[in-house]
Amino acid sequence: MARQRLSQLVEEAVAVLRSGHGAFVERSADTVLVAGDTHGFPETSKWVLSLDERLGPDLVVFLGDYVDRGPRGVENLELLLEALVSEPDHYILLRGNHESVLMNYYYGFREELVNKLGPEAQRYVEELYQCLPFYAVINNIWFVHGGVPCRECSGGEEPPIGLNEIARSVEEIHCRREALEPSGTPMQILWNDPRGDLEWFAPSIRGPGIYFYGRKAWRRFLDANGLRLIIRAHETVDAVAVWRPDGGYEPGLRDGEERSLEELLGSVITVFTSLYHGLGAGALLVTRDLIRAYRYKG
Repeated sequence: MARQRLSQLVEEAVAVLRSGHGAFVERSADTVLVAGDTHGFPETSKWVLSLDERLGPDLVVFLGDYVDRGPRGVENLELLLEALVSEPDHYILLRGNHESVLMNYYYGFREELVNKLGPEAQRYVEELYQCLPFYAVINNIWFVHGGVPCRECSGGEEPPIGLNEIARSVEEIHCRREALEPSGTPMQILWNDPRGDLEWFAPSIRGPGIYFYGRKAWRRFLDANGLRLIIRAHETVDAVAVWRPDGGYEPGLRDGEERSLEELLGSVITVFTSLYHGLGAGALLVTRDLIRAYRYKG
């Protein structure tokens, strides 16, 4: 019965993603609730959904990494897919770097999936991964799992990649079986991390084809594409953290703490919503004028 439930949810979700969301999402909204990695912890996903009910935002964006690490990836995935198929115009589920069969081999979800649902479950979960959108642009804010890709990746100043180029690169592989290229733009936007003490790009400790993007790189990218700021996930932070455009860092916003969007122009905000790493889990409410941080209290 559990196997049939997930299979049906995936089938319905893929139909939604193929017909409505595409390789990327462009929307306008007065209020957006944002969650980062939930990594196999349905309790934090339920908390985000309870915030959704209480705050009543126009949209809810989950930034990827729904499985691996935590013990209940199947249940977490089912919960989020139920939300997506019930209100496809309200929920956006982006792809993270752990929406990958290869990553699932190393970080636990494949074993969980096989033990709970059998080996054939991997096939339809893989189809879901391939159809998740790579990013969203809402009110000139870029919502993405990782972040800014490099073009030349030489470590020096370089022209920024345009969103139109990124759109073409993700459309080429969306809902198809093509694997992410090790040094390609789609892989970088899922894997790259910001570093305010860096100016441009540098190789990442995460592995080949992955880069840190510095303060000049992300500001140049934002300016070139008419974007205000980046909201992303992917890194373990204390709930919500901010890289300022000058490279300054705020490591963990308090519950209910607010910042004006005018003050945050040119920044990169990281949201983390998993309990796996032992730091705070958080969410972010984004309005036309400000952001407000929320912290999970259990």
